[in-house]
Amino acid sequence: MSNPFEKLISYTQTSQEKYGASASALFIIQDGQVVTEWYSGQHHFKRGALPVTRDSMFNLYSIRKSYVGMATAIAVTEGNISIDTVVTDIVKDMAISDLKGVTIRELATKTNAKYFGPQRIEREEVAGKLIKVITGKTIAQIIRDRVFKPLDLNHSEWVSVPEARLVCDFQAADGYASIRIESDEGCDRNLYASAKDLAMWGYLHLHQGTVHNQQLLSSEVFRLINQLRAETQDQHRIFGWYYQEKWFYASGAAGCHCVVIPEFNAVGVRMLNKYTENYSEDQTMFNETLYECLGL
Repeated sequence: MSNPFEKLISYTQTSQEKYGASASALFIIQDGQVVTEWYSGQHHFKRGALPVTRDSMFNLYSIRKSYVGMATAIAVTEGNISIDTVVTDIVKDMAISDLKGVTIRELATKTNAKYFGPQRIEREEVAGKLIKVITGKTIAQIIRDRVFKPLDLNHSEWVSVPEARLVCDFQAADGYASIRIESDEGCDRNLYASAKDLAMWGYLHLHQGTVHNQQLLSSEVFRLINQLRAETQDQHRIFGWYYQEKWFYASGAAGCHCVVIPEFNAVGVRMLNKYTENYSEDQTMFNETLYECLGL
């Protein structure tokens, strides 16, 4: 019997070549079962590069915003704080003039500035400050305790030291391969994950916090997410996820992509390792191809 996802595998192989990635991976979960798992390439192009396997961890880049968003939702709901609270009512180590009246809702829906103040503090770092004041914990601590540990997601990490499992990405114009090493607190662009772990992150959202008959995250968190979806005018991006009619997804600048398709009770993950700003058309094509394969 032919693989119903062969078209998606072929599309991913073509994308790897088209964008100049050294590595790619696919991981698809449907009805609680792994229906496709596929790996191609090496961690970089030079001699001695490790082959891509289930253990390989890719830099998620902007997909990390969905993790920041989840930590924000947990902090707000458990702290019983209004989503319309002005951030400077809670965060006191930034000037009111720098934050310009931004609310938690605006952080959650990305409808205000991306950077704040003369130091250009990124939106995700502001969220990290907010979360730390409310909970006493960093973004990474919350997500590790609530999600990574209960689900045994041992291949997801805000990387602060190099290790062999990390897939290089290619951001520099000269094609230089690099690993992003930054703070382990959860604000920066250094969240690495395997294809399997990212698929389980999507699966957690598909089932609104319940995995293996265990409610890992409060229903209040997803009630808040659904409230924001209903109240946000263009209903586009909520807590790091882009919501569209047939699916919702999160995507990163190096080509990693996670799409959740409730109609088919499915999550699809595609990993690449070439940094570019030209993935928007590719994201749509991947979603449509996966949707087509699931519908066969």
